[in-house]
Amino acid sequence: MAYTYTEFEGAAGFLGSAREVLEREEAANSLMLGIALRLVDEPAYYGSRPYMAVVEAGSTLCGAAVMTPPFRLQVWAGAELDQVALGLVADGLLQGRWPVAGVIGCQAAAEAFAVAWRSRTGANWSAGMWMKLYELRHVEHPRYPPGHARPASAQDLDLVRRWAWAFHDACFDDDRHDRTVRGAQGSVESGRLMLWVDGEPCAMAARIRPTPHGEAVGLVYTPTEARRRGYASAVVAQVSQRILDDGKRFCTLYADLANPTSNSIYRSIGYRPVADVVEIDFGEG
Repeated sequence: MAYTYTEFEGAAGFLGSAREVLEREEAANSLMLGIALRLVDEPAYYGSRPYMAVVEAGSTLCGAAVMTPPFRLQVWAGAELDQVALGLVADGLLQGRWPVAGVIGCQAAAEAFAVAWRSRTGANWSAGMWMKLYELRHVEHPRYPPGHARPASAQDLDLVRRWAWAFHDACFDDDRHDRTVRGAQGSVESGRLMLWVDGEPCAMAARIRPTPHGEAVGLVYTPTEARRRGYASAVVAQVSQRILDDGKRFCTLYADLANPTSNSIYRSIGYRPVADVVEIDFGEG
């Protein structure tokens, strides 16, 4: 059966082709879905022209990809991990002269795309952060520390900006702090960032990237002096419960596998592993 590669100018077209299939495993595909849905409402949100494409064999979706330069390409491939589909994505990117700094996705799909990219470009590639994608459908409430959760307000903006900068430093190896800070500020303004307050703010977490039936938790940060007191567990549990209380079926989050403390925290409050995710960076050929 012949393959068809389609590249879209707008996120609505991409979702029209890919949404039904991606939603069958919505939690696993929440990053790609969440970004595409954001682009439907706010096409300029990520500050660059997005790349969105699908590969189909007849009426069967075999591959999908989304990229908002300068960020890594996100790839999805069906259960058979169709190498032809991933190769057609690589060909489309090369033909369009898209800048591809790297790829992120479930381990098998990301590595298969990296092989396809290297075979065409000669580019070297190396694995960056290894992550676990988690899903929660019921909060197992921890033993809460002193204090309470509350939405961050305009009076907290300076603190949130500092914490967002420190969060970026801890999690990423690039200098795009401003984007993380702007995202945190937007979460405050929309009422989607929560603080755990024990006399003073001690930790934060935000609701990000809603999908039809789920929502992600991100920007989880506790300053060094307040760690190991249960504040992160408390604020993540409360944010997760609010997501479920608002009618979503599940919450998702990503955790760096190099940080056993955060992985332990998330598992203890009900998050269960969904997939291993890897970031891959491309070098010169």
